[in-house]
Amino acid sequence: MCKNKLSFKLPQEIIDATIKGDLVIFAGAGISTENYTIFKETLYDDVKYDLELDKNYLISFPELMSRFCKTQTNGRQQLLEKIKYRFDYCHQFSELYRVATRFHSEIAPFWMINNIITTNWDDYFERECNAIPMVTAEDFAFYKVPQRKVFKIHGSISNYGSIVATTEDYEKCYKELNKGLLGSYIKTLLATKLLVFVGYSFRDYDFNRIYNFLRKEMKDVIPHSYIITLDEDLENRINPKNTTVIKTDGIYFFSTLRKHFENKKIIIPEENFKLIYFIEDLRHAAHDLVMKEFQTNKCSNLIFCAMYQDGIQHALDYLKFKSKSGESYNLKHLMDSYFSYKLQLRKKISKARNYMDLAYIDGYIQGLSIPFAYNSPDKFPFFYLFGKGPITNSKLFKKAIDEGKIFHQSAEAYGKHFFKELLKRGNELVPHHRPFI
Repeated sequence: MCKNKLSFKLPQEIIDATIKGDLVIFAGAGISTENYTIFKETLYDDVKYDLELDKNYLISFPELMSRFCKTQTNGRQQLLEKIKYRFDYCHQFSELYRVATRFHSEIAPFWMINNIITTNWDDYFERECNAIPMVTAEDFAFYKVPQRKVFKIHGSISNYGSIVATTEDYEKCYKELNKGLLGSYIKTLLATKLLVFVGYSFRDYDFNRIYNFLRKEMKDVIPHSYIITLDEDLENRINPKNTTVIKTDGIYFFSTLRKHFENKKIIIPEENFKLIYFIEDLRHAAHDLVMKEFQTNKCSNLIFCAMYQDGIQHALDYLKFKSKSGESYNLKHLMDSYFSYKLQLRKKISKARNYMDLAYIDGYIQGLSIPFAYNSPDKFPFFYLFGKGPITNSKLFKKAIDEGKIFHQSAEAYGKHFFKELLKRGNELVPHHRPFI
């Protein structure tokens, strides 16, 4: 909402920490389903209603959940079913899911953010940011996997037995945080990284419990942290020595930070990345054209072009998959990959005169370059001829095919030798290159 996009000055400390990979996000319920932009009522409101409590009756979240579990038949089971129902309902409707995951989608391109801590139960960081969930000590078997991690101190919807909701759950949880492996690692992060709280307010039980826990555990060595919030009361209730409050919307804050890195060419702009979806649609149309032509004109050039187009599609698949981890937005990573394929792998394949793989890798290289080399689909080459390379003009390509022009004799000889079955008249086999070299 525009009214929540309050202006602020972007702290240099946050910029520097993000670049170094030292920024840790601590995410609360405000960036998940438990706010009024998703459902008409929160889980807290829902349980209060079931217990016939007055709306204005003051009771903490865990105390309310404990009361529900103790007073209802199969209370714990009913509570977990309520939680599951809310997440399932959100997943049913893309409109709700998009709103619930706006924050997660906003931070996904930050390839340099490797660690997230959350009190939320949802699996949105896993789904939208490709984060490995760290819920129990056993999960630390994946600790060294080079992938974004989300430390879920209140459990996960993916493991109902781990959910922390009641007063008893909270007491057990914070005892384990005090002495367990998960708590030890989180305290290490807090001592060595820059912490940014988002999705909390001072009235939030989770925030108060966590903030006091950290102050107690870290004592005077707790490092400086930031709280992104719209809560007017929060700034007056915390220690300004260790914490800076930035009054704005959490999504807007990270959108502004992201725009800064886009301008510095550290993160690829979203409009560049969206181009791959337009190109994907056009590639499908171009591929259909080639396959239709191949039904009546069995020639090697069409097979090589189809392989080239397969390479483009597989590059697009890679970019889309890696977008959730942020790797597809990492300009340096993409360019390093691009030049590695172009100057090393392509050279090796070319030397071996493996023209089938060469056409494929040329397509893959073209696809990989889309986020940084193209600003319009009009200039993208969807067609390919050995001896001419990638071709933008479909009419010139069609003319060359119709006239049976051969621009590369070695490739043509290779095709006649290796594509014998595909080139037979009446053969309905479709040329395709799998995503392997």
